[in-house]
Amino acid sequence: MSDLGRLQVRHWSLLLIVVVMALVLGQPGAGGVALGGGLMGLSLSLYAVLFRLVVRGGRPRLAIGLLFAKLAAFLGLGWLAFASGSERPDPLGFALGVTCCPVAVVWWAAFGRKG
Repeated sequence: MSDLGRLQVRHWSLLLIVVVMALVLGQPGAGGVALGGGLMGLSLSLYAVLFRLVVRGGRPRLAIGLLFAKLAAFLGLGWLAFASGSERPDPLGFALGVTCCPVAVVWWAAFGRKG
């Protein structure tokens, strides 16, 4: 398994733990945690796919354009989630879910690297 694959496994594992803890504790909202962490996990997966297809394929300008489009789409989806009608995710839960990705990166960097 690649380093990126190991990082993704750590992110999804950490997100699952945090969602379960949010469900047990009742706060922050487990839906917000799942949404924030899910968006970060999806973003990480899209970065990996774009890197393999575009950068290694020798098309860095296309990569820059696609990554900008991905960023704009995720910002739009985030805005839509919070500005939509009646059902809004818990902002604290969303932030906690997003934070699972950087924590997984630090976890991987501190304990997951091989000599």
